[in-house]
Amino acid sequence: MKKELKQLITKAANDAGFLGLVDFAVDLPPIGQKADFASNISLIIAGENKQNPREVADKIITELSRSEIIKTAQSAGPGFINIVLHDHTYYDLLKKLLSEKENYGRSKIGQNKIASIDYLSANPTGPLHIGNARGGPIGETISNLLEYTGYKVIREFYLNDVGVQVGRLGETIYWWVEKKNGNETQFPENGYPGEYVKEVAEKILSEHKEKIDTFKDKKEVIDFLKNEGLAVLIVQMKEDVGLLDLKFDKWVSENDLQQKGLAQKALERLKQAGVTVNREGALWFVNPSDPNFEDEESVLRKSDEDSTFTYFTDDIAYHMARYDEKVDLIVDVWGANHHGHIGRMYSALKALGISEEKLKIYLYQYIRLKNGEEIVKMGKRFGNFVTLRQVIEGGVSADAFKYFILSQNPNTPFDFDIKLATEKSEKNPVFYVQYAHARICSILRKAGENQDFDNADLSILKNEKELALIKALTLWPDIVLDSLQNLQVQTLPHYAYKIASLFHDFYTNCPVLDSENETKKARLALIFATKILLSNVLTICGISAPEKM
Repeated sequence: MKKELKQLITKAANDAGFLGLVDFAVDLPPIGQKADFASNISLIIAGENKQNPREVADKIITELSRSEIIKTAQSAGPGFINIVLHDHTYYDLLKKLLSEKENYGRSKIGQNKIASIDYLSANPTGPLHIGNARGGPIGETISNLLEYTGYKVIREFYLNDVGVQVGRLGETIYWWVEKKNGNETQFPENGYPGEYVKEVAEKILSEHKEKIDTFKDKKEVIDFLKNEGLAVLIVQMKEDVGLLDLKFDKWVSENDLQQKGLAQKALERLKQAGVTVNREGALWFVNPSDPNFEDEESVLRKSDEDSTFTYFTDDIAYHMARYDEKVDLIVDVWGANHHGHIGRMYSALKALGISEEKLKIYLYQYIRLKNGEEIVKMGKRFGNFVTLRQVIEGGVSADAFKYFILSQNPNTPFDFDIKLATEKSEKNPVFYVQYAHARICSILRKAGENQDFDNADLSILKNEKELALIKALTLWPDIVLDSLQNLQVQTLPHYAYKIASLFHDFYTNCPVLDSENETKKARLALIFATKILLSNVLTICGISAPEKM
């Protein structure tokens, strides 16, 4: 609808004598304004032409009044145009929703395009902790949204299974093995304090003790323990991911990228592009836009005896490999600690001839757990974090976890309230939304099968509660496109909550099963449309839409 209104407003502006294209917005008006949509076009035109915005608005409004779908158009504030659509416009949209059902709001923007989404990717040196887990629902919802708009999506989990952190894991497992064997050794510097590493060590000993005893060199033992420990922890991580019913098409190993020569290939391509320099025995990436800038995080190959590739190099190789597979769009969902990595990555890919428009990087902040007013303390077993498994096994459903994560602005840290997430009342927003869907299913069951919604007289629906719900339902295509444009998926659970709230308000004030025949038929059609929409939104969010509660 916003797209159609934008076209109407553009034509009206041209007919009013304001020729030429201008970039303007059509949005929902502020709360309290009695309008369906608002546009700032008159402010933009007035600013460019040094005219009075309200005079510009009045001229455009005169032309808009000729439209068959617009009931009223009025100037507001400093020169905004507030628009109210005819009721029949909404009845037509509701009829379209009832006809298209789950396809209402779908788009073909991504048709014949491939998107690669990397999310939840965590350092596999421990169980999936609650901070990293925030990226799971976000990445899955972005993936679902892209599929809903026509993309073929490849879901990827990038395993950082090389480097200093992995080495410390091996050293920590070795410390536990030595302790188990009665040998006192010093705990490794910056080792992993959680007792989960002890459990990993005991598992490896139970399966490979004889083999470990054959090693003569300490480094060989540590390397073996590191690799076996990673294997154990990656299996656990895959199981933890399953707690949220997340399924990945690819598990990409950073180590494999190096072994296949992709990291070296990335270096060669950067050299050919003229954006590398040898300095202090190491190979550095030089940002063409700021060649004198020195940042140790821009090192591509270290100056150590092994000429070790850095994480930066491997990440360039990973992105390069995805683009070489003819992917049209790459989305990375990263924790906020990767903020400094964004500029380097865009610069490196640009140097390789890859357009910035093909890469979207989405950051999220970490979270803290609360139980009511009490902060959840970290346990000894995991050292310095709370795991996703602890939260789910503690009574928080996967649906509740996803909803609470998605409903928050990812750019801000937030407190996840376990007590609220496990509460089965309208105070719990996911329960409130799911209950709306289940309640509608119950009403439809009581109404009986074979309802003829296609021939319902929707024009009967004139109550303000009915119209409010209809208007919100028909916004769905705009919600989809807006969410796709900026990937701010928190819009989706908030929209679901709004629909649920409007439905509950409607149902309290407008009897359905006890109303007269034609009214009953129209109201059943309305709640059936509401069911479709709630199911669509929840499905994109990866949340179930129960028919009974």
